[in-house]
Amino acid sequence: MGSSCGKGAPFVLRIAVVGSGPSGVYTAQSLVTQSTVPGLRVDVLDRLPCPYGLVRYGVAPDHEKIKSLQNNLRTVLEDERINFLGHVEIGPGGMSPERLLRLYHAVVYCVGASADRRLGIPGEDLPGSCSATDFVAWYSAHPDASAGGFSLDWLTARSAVVIGAGNVAVDVARILSRGADELRPTDVPHAALGALAASRVREVHMVARRGPSQAKFTTKELRELGSLPGAEAVAYAAELALDPACSDPSALPAAS
Repeated sequence: MGSSCGKGAPFVLRIAVVGSGPSGVYTAQSLVTQSTVPGLRVDVLDRLPCPYGLVRYGVAPDHEKIKSLQNNLRTVLEDERINFLGHVEIGPGGMSPERLLRLYHAVVYCVGASADRRLGIPGEDLPGSCSATDFVAWYSAHPDASAGGFSLDWLTARSAVVIGAGNVAVDVARILSRGADELRPTDVPHAALGALAASRVREVHMVARRGPSQAKFTTKELRELGSLPGAEAVAYAAELALDPACSDPSALPAAS
């Protein structure tokens, strides 16, 4: 596989990695640093013009330490054996997976969900109801944000409800609770900063369908809510009761 054929050029195994977020970039790094197949080349493809996926467009702007992971990803993409190609869409409206396989010896897909999952409940499409996907894309300057038509009308309300108990839900609650002066030093887009500065939201409620034992946020994310300047985090004791299935501490996941 690595030998030359007659007087022709040496065989080079070419692999496409679809997706330039952390999983895609580190997959490319693993491929070019392995020793089984020397001389391998990798093209990292993404439908967006810029790389880094959720690190660029999903991490909240006030989490600058996590966003700095882009520096590590940039170092990987600067490897001469790796080539980044933006504006390449795979699937409907773009290149078919079949054609991609004809161009490369192998294809690795490192992509996530491109759209939010609908809840399928009455009132989901009422004014003032929006998905975290649209909200996060808006305050992260995602290229799709303008096409999504995100509405700011609900920011005139004084109370907001965030459905969910994961890190994204905590991010949304924290961004809504932060003052403009706290966000100004970050890379939050100017338009989003202006809208958040004018927001009248003074109460943010986090609502989850299951109890604290099943919460998906990390301790660090939760702790940040309690340390926001000028904000008060409130938890009701009755809502912190463990459900019967998790009343035995030995049944809970081990703390990391």
